[in-house]
Amino acid sequence: MRCHDVHLLGFGAALGELVPITSLRTRTRRHSAAAAGQRAVSVARGQSGPQLAVRAARHALDTSTLLTGSPAAPPDMLLHSSIWRGGKGVDFWNAATYVSHQLDLGAGRGLNAELNLMSNSMIGGLELAASILAGRPDHDTILLTSGDTFGAPAFPHLGTDIGTSYGDGGAAVILGRRPGAFAQLLAIASYSDPTLEALHRGDTGFSPPGSVELAAIDLVARKRAYLATTTTESVHRRNAVGVIESVKAATGEAGVPLDRISWAVLPHYGKDLLASQCLQPLGIPADRTLCTVGDQWGHMGAADQIAALTHLFTRRVVRSGEHVLVLGVGVGMTWTAAVLRIDNTDTDPAALARFAPPLLWSPQLRQKAG
Repeated sequence: MRCHDVHLLGFGAALGELVPITSLRTRTRRHSAAAAGQRAVSVARGQSGPQLAVRAARHALDTSTLLTGSPAAPPDMLLHSSIWRGGKGVDFWNAATYVSHQLDLGAGRGLNAELNLMSNSMIGGLELAASILAGRPDHDTILLTSGDTFGAPAFPHLGTDIGTSYGDGGAAVILGRRPGAFAQLLAIASYSDPTLEALHRGDTGFSPPGSVELAAIDLVARKRAYLATTTTESVHRRNAVGVIESVKAATGEAGVPLDRISWAVLPHYGKDLLASQCLQPLGIPADRTLCTVGDQWGHMGAADQIAALTHLFTRRVVRSGEHVLVLGVGVGMTWTAAVLRIDNTDTDPAALARFAPPLLWSPQLRQKAG
């Protein structure tokens, strides 16, 4: 979908303490994470996913004010996401309304809704939000938020998944028609392949009504059960199609070939999984990505890409006129690719710096000509 006059007006990220893998307790899981190239993960002790989303949303509203020069108007719609029950915190409840309530957005027309595209919820949500803005002249801005926290025994940060360590984090972005913001959304496209839904279900049965016991999540066992019915090559092939088709559609609609993309913002997988699932299908090197940032945070559900964009802008890594490719990948499976053009890098660096996500080590970003 080619987008017209759709802009990223504000952004924010909220993380916990960055804990080096060597400091985490479980030896086997620590070594597994280290083998995947993970150096640290975000651990937000005593905080919930919705609370992290609220923190990130406040940052998004504040950066919108910095970028546009005037206070952000209340959004006409709020879309919130998390990837598991612990990220939401309460069953039979709408976490989007909690985020709205904590932001003092008040009552009024429009929806506060939860969105479930798993880890693709924020980027896939951008496509939904852009479509709504294109068809609803009474909607000027849409706020998207996400937040997840993990922890043993239900969902340990390490060892729950193959090749990926999980980090606690929230993110938020405001999409709207007002120009003069951080970036313009040029095009966005999605691809789905439901034949892969069992990859994360395995042979797990559905919980019966009335069940009060929910087992710990073991994605390693689920994936092994699924791979007993197919081949790893088949999974990689179908993933490659999703990555390539979504990126080809987005870059084609934007009129920006891949070799003109300055940065590719991808999920925070371990180094081997990132290479096989994203870098190899796209044919791009790791130094065009933020892998040396993601290996300090972990995979934060749907928050990865917006947190990474927050890093790029608040630390002034990107320049006006550059193009950024953003790729979301969600369980099920879905892929969404977006092409952004950076518009505004003139904001006061000191004012922006306070919104920069934490880092333990300076990322090894490539030196850029000019």
